Amino acid sequence: MAGENIKIQTQIVPLAPRRDEKTTETRGGRRFELRERTDSADRRGDFAEDRQDRTNPSLTDENWLRERTLEELKTIVKAVQLGATDPWQLTDLIFYARHPDMKGVPLTADHQDLLDEWNSVSALLVHPTLNEIKDVIGAQDLIGLVDDRKDLDEAFANASRFKINAGSLNTYTSRYDNVIANAVEWCPGLSPAVLKSLIAQESKFNATVINSYGYAGIAQFGRPAAREVGLNVGIAGSASDERLDPSKAIPGAARLLNIKAKRLGEIAFSRYGQPDGIEFWKFVTAAYNGGEGTVAVAMGHAYRSGLAQARANNLVGVEAVSFARRYASKWENLKIGGTDSPLGLAAARFFPNIAVQKYHEIGNYPSQIMARVAGTFR
Repeated sequence: MAGENIKIQTQIVPLAPRRDEKTTETRGGRRFELRERTDSADRRGDFAEDRQDRTNPSLTDENWLRERTLEELKTIVKAVQLGATDPWQLTDLIFYARHPDMKGVPLTADHQDLLDEWNSVSALLVHPTLNEIKDVIGAQDLIGLVDDRKDLDEAFANASRFKINAGSLNTYTSRYDNVIANAVEWCPGLSPAVLKSLIAQESKFNATVINSYGYAGIAQFGRPAAREVGLNVGIAGSASDERLDPSKAIPGAARLLNIKAKRLGEIAFSRYGQPDGIEFWKFVTAAYNGGEGTVAVAMGHAYRSGLAQARANNLVGVEAVSFARRYASKWENLKIGGTDSPLGLAAARFFPNIAVQKYHEIGNYPSQIMARVAGTFR
């Protein structure tokens, strides 16, 4: 089911990464005086630029943003080819290419817009790209094909065609493979195999199924989630219900995964730790099922559990924080302890009447999706 607990989760206020963690771990101890921004500086969000600087492209120039993203993707792939696989180093590489004047300047809570951009680069560009390169069958097609935009596009296309029937997915219908392959464009870094496995998990490709809770169609959308991704519901189960149209519901599922990834980056990953590779998609698909609020609360419990374990092992300061972030970034750690586990406590908060059921459902959901891609689950 496309999980929804948005009304509750909007009360969660994301915190900036801790000063000692960011400064010591990834920024170094050097401090410089920041130059003052002019009154004309755009402070609305990512990629803030001085509007008086007419040599810079407009933030609304989608073609420029696309070109920059492609160049950054090539930079990441080349860096990995040269042996750089640490996600924090790769995030720094891209971030400081955008903001060379910030090199050596610690990013603190006083620079929230830049912290948000750094976290966005990490969660929505670096980690999904690492996932494509390292963890999903067919991604090796990317290696050596990054000399120009055409080669890069062809590499992604080749990888997508090869991956869609990875593992045990070849036992499922191929009827919707073309729709799935095109739909992943709505969610950067999403493998067609993962999307196909999610659909197999949700409905076993039954396009007209409606469950007892009212979730409908091949991607099992509820009404709020359907509206959020632009699907018309109308009269449930009627011809006007676009949840029952796979050509619209499958791209809608990819759009919803992208929304979940962005929200998790804001309310969970920036605060408790950034999952890497396949782990990233475990957290995102879990949010598709149980809601990003549930996943964020579970990560918070796991983070605090990780801190307690670190201190029990005489780790303090940055070492303790780093341990806790790594611990909270592993999906299986959120399930340790049964109904008293981090995920169990989160399920009890968001689903008090069916907490045990949701603990098992949300906990197994991403693991089964990834196991199907790997061929160890059908």
